[in-house]
Amino acid sequence: MVNAIVQYKGNKKSDSWARWMVNRTRRQNKNNLIGLIGSTGSGKTYSAISICEIMAKIDGVPFTIDHIVFSLMELMDLINSGKLKKGSKIVFDEPQISISARDFQSEANKVFNYLLSTFRHRNLTLIFCTPFETLLDKNTRKLFHGRFETMSINRNTKTCRLKPRFVEYSDFKSEPYRKQMIVMYKNKEGINKHEKLFYWDVPLPSKELIDDYEEKKLAFTDNINKNISVRLKKYEESGKGVIGEEQKIDTRKELTEHQKKVLVSLAKHGNNKDVVKELGLNYSSSVSLAVAGARKKGYRVEEFRENA
Repeated sequence: MVNAIVQYKGNKKSDSWARWMVNRTRRQNKNNLIGLIGSTGSGKTYSAISICEIMAKIDGVPFTIDHIVFSLMELMDLINSGKLKKGSKIVFDEPQISISARDFQSEANKVFNYLLSTFRHRNLTLIFCTPFETLLDKNTRKLFHGRFETMSINRNTKTCRLKPRFVEYSDFKSEPYRKQMIVMYKNKEGINKHEKLFYWDVPLPSKELIDDYEEKKLAFTDNINKNISVRLKKYEESGKGVIGEEQKIDTRKELTEHQKKVLVSLAKHGNNKDVVKELGLNYSSSVSLAVAGARKKGYRVEEFRENA
């Protein structure tokens, strides 16, 4: 069992979680995969951007609007661009749109899980901003190192309170261990102290990045809306119906010509004798056999009676 531990030579400093993540990429040859969870408007994306800015001030590796992505393709393009350095930070906003737990073992999930399993040597920090972690594939979540959850927004101090936890999965438990960070330091009297960090009050990111993010997010959502319109139009033009209408596709096997004639005649007359007479059949049993065969295919006389 391991813990997230930060040790200071003297007094403790602020933003210990950011310092812990920087230490992992700069000195331990590791990466950081963090799930930042929160409902819409809870401050999760602004907090993620701010965390990356704080880390950039600590390690000197720049964080820009180009490091905020909205799709798996955009993420892959950024990683393969050659622009990222050791210690670069990436915010993946709304990843569940392109990588969903409902698409378990889809090609996108397979590629993404392979990426997360193999890119440790790049020493990157990747923060996922999503309303619920269960929207992501379970195998993806098992690779996370941290889970930061939004708790509240303080309008006076312009901070968002997070509940950060180090996560560790075990083969014997379905749920991970979620642990507070342990900070070790010396107080003013020089006495060694240690304490657990339960919360992290993250400030607003810079106005420049907020403006750039909102502009990029607007372009992303506009593109999604256009794609939805195109998909709806194709769906309607395919003849499958209009979204919102109660329409079913008939998947039953087709009736034989004889079965169809018998059901139509029986719906009209209501008895085998008249059906035999109308269709010129030799035996009443021919009607019964045709009806039984139609029933096996899922057809009933009643639906032909309604049409009649």
